[in-house]
Amino acid sequence: MFLTTGEKETEIDCFGKPAFPYFGLLILDVINRTENSMTQAHTFKAVELSMLAQKQADSL
Repeated sequence: MFLTTGEKETEIDCFGKPAFPYFGLLILDVINRTENSMTQAHTFKAVELSMLAQKQADSL
């Protein structure tokens, strides 16, 4: 993967690494009733913000 900013390019070796480790952690949280991937409060805030954004988009 290449990460490019206005100042430089950086190559990050991703070979053999999971593409989206968050989703595996989320599944384990659901099964084990834990909050390792994201706290419940963080989840509720993300849902709240997405619903507000959708409401604003619908009113355009």
